[in-house]
Amino acid sequence: MNRPYPLLVRSDEEESVRKAAKMINERIKQYKEQFSVQDELDLVIMCCLELATDNINQSGRFQDGTSKAAAALQRIDDAVNNSILNVEEVPPSGA
Repeated sequence: MNRPYPLLVRSDEEESVRKAAKMINERIKQYKEQFSVQDELDLVIMCCLELATDNINQSGRFQDGTSKAAAALQRIDDAVNNSILNVEEVPPSGA
């Protein structure tokens, strides 16, 4: 689409916004060539659907990974606690 859109963006986010805009423009161009769609709105909607789907899938993978990591940390914590509780007290030297 290559049109300017006035956005208020923090300076630390500017690079990400530029990359996102470039990626969107490239996807729209690919869709236009691949599907011979000429309506710009249809191309933008197709791009939005793809990016939203990618986002949802990525979020699901992240949640799954976080749950697995939390379960693994809990098992490690349980094992450490059990080891500490099961250590026989050694009498101090010289007693």
